[in-house]
Amino acid sequence: MSGHSYMLRSGAVEYELSCDRCGEVFHCGDDSYYSWPVLCDAAEAEGWRVNPALDGEHECASCASILVAPARSPAFTCGR
Repeated sequence: MSGHSYMLRSGAVEYELSCDRCGEVFHCGDDSYYSWPVLCDAAEAEGWRVNPALDGEHECASCASILVAPARSPAFTCGR
């Protein structure tokens, strides 16, 4: 889980998004932190892979760009 919410003294809720793989925290220069969907949209625009659920899996642009090699399937053998 890499989405967190914090209740501010003013009563507002602030959201934080971090990468599940490396721990990098997403930073943006506006007030996207006050809306989870807006924060997710901003992160996706920066290349992050984001799950819309707060407790979903999220990856920063660097980790999202790393391709994971698929598992190798056993070689086909004919019954000779």
